[in-house]
Amino acid sequence: MKISTLLVWVTVLFAINLLDSCTKDCNCNDDPYSGMVTEDELNKSIIQVVTRNFATGFETVFLNSSNIKLAIGDSASQAHMCQSVINPVRFLSDESGYFFVESNRAWMVAHALKPELIGTYRYNSVDINGEYYVRDMVEMISYTGEGFVDYYFEYPETGQNELKIAFVKAIPSAEFFIGTGFYDYQLSDYFTSEEAAMAVVENATKSMAQGLSGGFDMLPDSMDRVMFCREFIDHIRFFDNNSGYFFMYDFNCVNVAHGTQKNLQGQNLFNYQDSKGNYVIRGLVDVVKSSGSGYYDYYWNNPVTGLEEPKKAFVYKLPGIDYFIGSGIYFE
Repeated sequence: MKISTLLVWVTVLFAINLLDSCTKDCNCNDDPYSGMVTEDELNKSIIQVVTRNFATGFETVFLNSSNIKLAIGDSASQAHMCQSVINPVRFLSDESGYFFVESNRAWMVAHALKPELIGTYRYNSVDINGEYYVRDMVEMISYTGEGFVDYYFEYPETGQNELKIAFVKAIPSAEFFIGTGFYDYQLSDYFTSEEAAMAVVENATKSMAQGLSGGFDMLPDSMDRVMFCREFIDHIRFFDNNSGYFFMYDFNCVNVAHGTQKNLQGQNLFNYQDSKGNYVIRGLVDVVKSSGSGYYDYYWNNPVTGLEEPKKAFVYKLPGIDYFIGSGIYFE
């Protein structure tokens, strides 16, 4: 099967050497990694997707806060929401992925690892090489709305300054931006396009599960939590063709939220079967109940093509509640 969700932000390098003198006896060595994705490229894709996802989620909630009966119309309450959501989020293979949120005027709004930075003015902050990296972020947001910024910052595991490749994205209604990054070790692993796509799905799903559960701290009412989930994931799309989205269910197979099929929200899909006879939601629940997270293959409607297609989904239990969230890739 051919994967239909190749990442637009994953660069695949092909080396094609046409030699006029090459004959059938030419001993040409093909690159064994041709068409594969480097670990550096994959990590860039991951941080880009998760940052865009959370920026989109915050923007949607801030613009529709009345739907969840939450007063977040001022910058202080928006900052509190940001801190609650990002605080538990960790991702990437070494768990070094975390979020920070700053204002467009370079004030630290929220930070998952360094709460002592919250409320500090950061425009003149420099790294060990004297680079004004926060200025670079502010300029990036001001002129393009998002982008990559490289600088040196403390690696959480060792406490040493390491080169960090960050991605920042505007949250326009709040005049904030959110960012994250990975530490560049000149990594050498290679991945197929499918492996890379699923790594993005895993990190996106895990981080969203953790973030939504963090937001629940501000929402003791169960229906407000449901509305919060629906608003946060509503406009999130990823992959080059926007076939990436989130869905959520409880352990009774009731749909909590769905990014593309709002008609499913509130419905019990215990008896739903795909065209091959798979009890889809039962299968997803079994995966989460048995291990907390994992994969499940089934057939589902692709919102891009409108056709039922084979899908590989990754699901992850929300901490502290019998909900799970999932996403996946389609094949054709």
